[in-house]
Amino acid sequence: MTDTYHLKDIERRLGEEVDTAELGVQLSEHGRRIYVHGAVASEGTRRSILRRVEELCPGREVVDELTCAEETLSDPPRSSEVLR
Repeated sequence: MTDTYHLKDIERRLGEEVDTAELGVQLSEHGRRIYVHGAVASEGTRRSILRRVEELCPGREVVDELTCAEETLSDPPRSSEVLR
């Protein structure tokens, strides 16, 4: 069993490390599974986060419950708006 302090430390690391720099990621544990929740900017970041959690929680099944912004955008970003 992973303690809450360890999961919070991993969340902090995910926010600080270059490959995973996402602040909105939360981890929870249920049995031998680590659930990864939150929103990330890209599919590449999602893969990096899941890989890092697997490294930091050996022997645990990692369950991806992340939402990727690339998948939720229905329209491409608009050009910048003019402020008056």
